[in-house]
Amino acid sequence: MKQTVISLLMLILCTGFTSLRISRIQEDRLVSPDSLSIWEKLDIQCDEKLNELLKLQAEQNKKNGTMSGFRLQIYFGSGENAHGQAIRTKTEFLSSNPDIKTYLIFKSPDFIVRVGNFRTKSEALKIQKTLSYKFPNSFIVADEIALPELSKLTTIN
Repeated sequence: MKQTVISLLMLILCTGFTSLRISRIQEDRLVSPDSLSIWEKLDIQCDEKLNELLKLQAEQNKKNGTMSGFRLQIYFGSGENAHGQAIRTKTEFLSSNPDIKTYLIFKSPDFIVRVGNFRTKSEALKIQKTLSYKFPNSFIVADEIALPELSKLTTIN
C-alpha cells in the first residue's frame, strides 16, 4: 500500500519529468555501499519531499531485500493431499523452467506454489501466456519479490 501511495505521489508531483536515459552505468557504482547516490545524479524536477520519500522507500527495500512486484500462482490447495500435490506441481514446473524461481508457501490450511520475480505485470503476463498450456489455471498475484541484481541494469527509460 505504501509503495502505491509513493508511486502515485511521484506521478502527481513529477509532472515536469521527461524521459530519462542512462547509458551504461558503471558496475562499481552500482555495487557500492551507497547505491542510493544514483538519485542525486539524476536531474528530476520535483518536490524535495518526494525525493526524501523515494530514498526512504529504497532504504526500506534494501533492508528487507524485497520490493513490490508480481508472481504467477500455479497451484493453490488444501486437504490431505495438498502438500504432495504442491510439491509435484513445483517439481513439474522446475523440470521445464529451471531458470525461474519457485516458491512453495504454506498459509494454514493452504499450500500455494508461486513462480517468478516480476517487476511489472506485463513481464508476468508474458510468462503466463507461455505457461498457459501446462498451467491453464495460473494467475498473476501482487507479492513482495526479491530485489533484482543491479549489475544487470543498463538503461532506465
